[in-house]
Amino acid sequence: MFRRKFLKKISYGIGLALFNPLHWLRAQERSLLKIEKDGRIIGQIPFLLKQSQCYIKLTDFADLNHLGQFTNTSRRKTLLIMDQAKFKFTHDNSFVVVNDRALQILYAPFWKEGALWVAVAELVELINEFTQYHLQFDDVHKLLRFTVRNINITSIQIEHKSNGTLIALNATRSFAADDLKTKMVNGWLYLEIVGGRGEEKALSRKINDSTVREIRAAQLDQLLSIGFHLKKEPQAYEALYDDVNGQILLTVHEKTIQKDNPEKTDDAQTQSIDEELERQKSEWMIHTIVIDPGHGGKDPGAVGYYKLKEKDIVLSVGLLLGDYLKKRLPGVKILYTRDRDVFIPLWKRTKFANENQGRLFISLHCNSSKSRRARGFETYFLSAEKDEKAREVVLTENESIKFETAHDQKRYEGINFVLATLAQNAFIKYSQYLASVVQKMLRKFLRPLGMKDRGVKQGPFWVMVGATMPNILVEMGYISNKNEAKLLRRKSTQSKIALALAEGIVKFKNDFESAL
Repeated sequence: MFRRKFLKKISYGIGLALFNPLHWLRAQERSLLKIEKDGRIIGQIPFLLKQSQCYIKLTDFADLNHLGQFTNTSRRKTLLIMDQAKFKFTHDNSFVVVNDRALQILYAPFWKEGALWVAVAELVELINEFTQYHLQFDDVHKLLRFTVRNINITSIQIEHKSNGTLIALNATRSFAADDLKTKMVNGWLYLEIVGGRGEEKALSRKINDSTVREIRAAQLDQLLSIGFHLKKEPQAYEALYDDVNGQILLTVHEKTIQKDNPEKTDDAQTQSIDEELERQKSEWMIHTIVIDPGHGGKDPGAVGYYKLKEKDIVLSVGLLLGDYLKKRLPGVKILYTRDRDVFIPLWKRTKFANENQGRLFISLHCNSSKSRRARGFETYFLSAEKDEKAREVVLTENESIKFETAHDQKRYEGINFVLATLAQNAFIKYSQYLASVVQKMLRKFLRPLGMKDRGVKQGPFWVMVGATMPNILVEMGYISNKNEAKLLRRKSTQSKIALALAEGIVKFKNDFESAL
């Protein structure tokens, strides 16, 4: 008996050691990722496996490759500097800030042993996109290869002189005077470099500078065009090649403006820069959320069991959502495209959101199908492409156009849709992430009621076209399904849906803003 108990304890202990996730993390910590440059291994750094992804310490990666880095241990953030690109990663946050621009990543970094660990796949994609380097990750052999791209313009620096601004472009080859062309168009100073080659995204960025607002690069067949959006009209500008330092120098002479007090102290300059940084950061903050209860007035939307009208359900949920958000986010302005039973044309909804400087746009709907068995909730983000499964939903929601005037209906012709969606490309990734966190919260609150999770989808919904902000459309259930119609007409279910939406929105806001 004693022997059996002893063996049972031993087996249990071995089982814990084998199947404990911490055991596996410790085991993987002893594994090493090799770094290769110019065909030779320059070193090895530890890695961990998490969710089938290979993670490395940012500090190890930076030290081995002699890169600039700064880690804020209290806020669990790490800044990695490579070429002129600055990458800011944050613990458990699905946004990384690259040159003051927030981008969504799939695998969030995590904090362990006083350092930030990032997924190698995410790091490779970012470095390939924003620097002159090209990384290849061999996941099987755990090998990371560095190569340099075939480019000759590697980075841009801006310096301020007493007589103007000096923009220096680091070059790996020489350029003749005839290779450098300049022109001024609508506030943009363009430098065209014949024979120039560079990485567009690595060179392009919005910047905090007293002279230049933004830099945009475009690679053409025969030349590299770089535009500098200036804050003031220059008095003169010229470009030349400095063969001593290997740089193209673009000098910008500003117009002289007489001031009552020409002397400005260093403290005042520092304060001015800080104020500008805070101003630019505040422009990204989510200070206004627009809730759009679909349909309304003469447009009932879908009509389902118990004579339920979509317009009534979504209005009730929209008002509840607004109440929850006002409690959770007291400093945020909550607006409604409609707060009563009135008809609002689709194009006016996003126009309202834009005019009120909305930062998020949430359109609320109920689903309907010819099949009474169709059920579940789903969240959409805007895209010109769509899954065939989304076709019926898109057609149903876009039917609201028929209630608009003939003149307004012309707004929705094909070419207009393409142009409008192109204008929103900058927000698609944010909208996709917003859709994913909202769908996750809906799943948490509605699956216990027996409702089906239909996932995140994309489609060309007219109600979302034109919104210059992250935007999603939520289908909260099928009123054509008897069971879901019964649930949707209940105030308790409507309250759960509104609470789930509020939780998703709050999480998105926290994730997005903490990365800034």
